[in-house]
Amino acid sequence: GQTPRPGVSDWHDVGSLEELERGGRVVARLGGREIGVVLGPQGEPHALRNRCPHHGAPLCLGDVIDRLESPAPGRYSASGQAVLRCPWHGWEFDLEGGGCLDEPSLRVAVYPSRVESGRVLVQA
Repeated sequence: GQTPRPGVSDWHDVGSLEELERGGRVVARLGGREIGVVLGPQGEPHALRNRCPHHGAPLCLGDVIDRLESPAPGRYSASGQAVLRCPWHGWEFDLEGGGCLDEPSLRVAVYPSRVESGRVLVQA
């Protein structure tokens, strides 16, 4: 094989699209990091580090949901923004940029991802 060049990221096959659609997520270990891929609202893949920056939960085991807004107690409406909700404490992260919408100082790493020939690819 070729020797990887420093600073160059490669595309890695992390599983099948069928597996992603069936389970709602695929998780792989890439370069010592656990990275999960979840599906967005239009069925597009989003790859994120599978570790919540709050307390280290397996973030990608959480659900992709429509973030709720609340103008007043007891009144909720859908925001139209899909987020990944941590399974431990419910912290919500933006699928695109990885920012925590509940605590701006927290951020999770995001990685480019795509589907090609029925396989899920992540650049890391």
